[in-house]
Amino acid sequence: MSETEKTRFDLEIEEFTERFPDADLDGIPEHVWRKVKDGEKLADVYAVYAGEKQKAEEQAKLVNELNACSSSGGIGTRPAKAVYTAKEVASMSAGAIRENYDDIIESMKAKGFYA
Repeated sequence: MSETEKTRFDLEIEEFTERFPDADLDGIPEHVWRKVKDGEKLADVYAVYAGEKQKAEEQAKLVNELNACSSSGGIGTRPAKAVYTAKEVASMSAGAIRENYDDIIESMKAKGFYA
């Protein structure tokens, strides 16, 4: 690593730790590091990643809350194939989740939902 690259790296880490003091450098996904290696700023790329992660978590929480409100308990059998994947559900609007709620619940029990 050249002196210029080392200086850039040090500045990137310093800015990152200032913007995200609770973030763990070891927990940063590989795709974020690849973008940094391609010249993007670590703090900026991580901010996009963190926002996407938070949105997915909020969608999952919404699905879980909807499920908890109407669940009658476990059925014991799992459908053979998921109608939706977790990624598809995470990208749905709240209205789409409500409209497809039964299929989403069945998909959550099926093999392939979390793939």
